[in-house]
Amino acid sequence: MPRAKQVCSTAGCVRPVKARGKCPNHDPGPWATSNRRSRLPSNWSSLRLTILRRDRFTCYVCGGEASEVDHVQRGDDHSPANLRAICPECHQRKTLAERQYGQ
Repeated sequence: MPRAKQVCSTAGCVRPVKARGKCPNHDPGPWATSNRRSRLPSNWSSLRLTILRRDRFTCYVCGGEASEVDHVQRGDDHSPANLRAICPECHQRKTLAERQYGQ
């Protein structure tokens, strides 16, 4: 017998979800309450592209294709020495691990 499809847990919403929880329209995401974006330097877009090019769009963790930039040491050190290209999957794993261990 097929399983019933999961729907968003927001009252009145019937959008499908892959697992329990809220659909993308109702889930604010992990950065909703973060001020991280406001703490990035004004030249972040160009700095990000510089790092991706320097690292040849290669993830420093798995060697896959990188499209994001990671702060190796947490905090607001935006120097090139503290930035590395990373793929979205490795970046998410690293962020979740840091959050779990309170780093």
